[in-house]
Amino acid sequence: MSSELVPTVYAPVGRCIYCGAQRSRADRLSKEHIVPYGLAGNWMILPQASCEPCRTITGKVERFCQREMLGAARIRMKLPTRNPKERRSTLPLDLIRTDGRHERIVVPSEDALVMILGFRFPPPGLLRGVPPAENFDGELLAKPLVEVGQGDAWRKRLTPEGQRVRVGTIGMLVFARMLAKIAHAYAVAHIGLDQFTPYLPDLIIGRSTTAPYLVGGDPHPLEAQTNTLHHVYRQDCLRGGVNYVLVAIQLFAFMGMPRYHVVAGERLGWIRA
Repeated sequence: MSSELVPTVYAPVGRCIYCGAQRSRADRLSKEHIVPYGLAGNWMILPQASCEPCRTITGKVERFCQREMLGAARIRMKLPTRNPKERRSTLPLDLIRTDGRHERIVVPSEDALVMILGFRFPPPGLLRGVPPAENFDGELLAKPLVEVGQGDAWRKRLTPEGQRVRVGTIGMLVFARMLAKIAHAYAVAHIGLDQFTPYLPDLIIGRSTTAPYLVGGDPHPLEAQTNTLHHVYRQDCLRGGVNYVLVAIQLFAFMGMPRYHVVAGERLGWIRA
């Protein structure tokens, strides 16, 4: 699997894409990595797009997803980090023994049991005609990063039948907020902030918790996309005379992980039937 992603820099926005704040001397706008740097490096960059308060909020969301949910996978895959000297060569393994005892051991990163975590979500509630809700109907999906290889014999010794292993900390809402941030920034980069009515900023910066209404999944079965680390693209749809800006996101596509559908907003300039 090739993880190479071609860097793309889009046109500067000139105001915060989340709260609308203009650039000032006291609050410079910074660039946004559409997909977090720790997952994709400098793949897609949107200059002058985020103010300091919003950047602090989105940074916390991304750190949780990159460290707590996907930290071990990032280490194993050697995905980008801003602190390469601090990258660990070992990983903790939290075990729940067959007798109920909890135990933490440390193993070389290449031998650790590493899982890619994601969620199977139903389509966004908006597209299914259901009212906004906070509760997710999705389920956790965990796939081993390496099914055969150097670490298998070691893992079998550590994890006999009936023993459980903690593979990460999950948070559906936080993960959905990260997907929303990716979708919103991608839509701004490709069609412009003034070309659609955005639906996602309140969710992104934490003023809304009804994520399942706008963030969902593709119900169709997927196959692994060889040589594709991540896949992000527009998949706009028409419902009830409204042209919705829909962004499809598949992180770790080479593993056949779920594809998410995120309703970024309503396209302006279209006449409703």
